[in-house]
Amino acid sequence: MTATTTTSARWPRALLPWSWLASAAAVGGLGYLLFAVSDWPHERTAGGLLLGVAVIGLVASARTRRDAADPRRSSLVASAIGAVGGLAAALVAAARPAGAGDLWLVGGVPLACAGLTALLALGARR
Repeated sequence: MTATTTTSARWPRALLPWSWLASAAAVGGLGYLLFAVSDWPHERTAGGLLLGVAVIGLVASARTRRDAADPRRSSLVASAIGAVGGLAAALVAAARPAGAGDLWLVGGVPLACAGLTALLALGARR
């Protein structure tokens, strides 16, 4: 009897680089809006942090391609960096009075992206 791998067991591995591209686009778009449009210096700093998190996401997308050495570990490390960067951006944005919705957006988008990519990395098999 031969063991076969079902398609459902490999789909997280195939989606991992694409999820990093989508995460980098979402976090980078938010970071660009904060960095380029905001009138407050602390929001520009938070936007710069989010742009840095987006660059990490692009690097993670390249490190999780099909022929990469250890895509799970690279993705989990990048997810942790993205989560910490999102929390740091939310703390910087909270330096001045801001609405709760703004803080949830600045901190929530990177955390949600990091959580999704971490779950896909944990579900991915070699």
